[in-house]
Amino acid sequence: MPETTKKTLKKRGSKYGTMESNAETTQELMEVFMRGKNAKELACIHLECIHMIFHKISRMVNGDVNYTDNMHDVAGYAKLLEDYQEKQNVNT
Repeated sequence: MPETTKKTLKKRGSKYGTMESNAETTQELMEVFMRGKNAKELACIHLECIHMIFHKISRMVNGDVNYTDNMHDVAGYAKLLEDYQEKQNVNT
């Protein structure tokens, strides 16, 4: 593995926690989410935005809880989903 990759992984691990802990937390959140009565009706964009939001939440609880970039990313994925729904005229 190139040294630059090793450095990147070490730096990210200090901010986000391990990949293993993040994968477990994210997938557990998705499991709970998918039990919702309307979960099967969601489009791929809904599912992926929710997945990424859960991933960012996982990074907060497994890594540096005060790393503002995670919250910024959560807001960004929520905005992408809002924009999609507005284009679909979901709320009109």
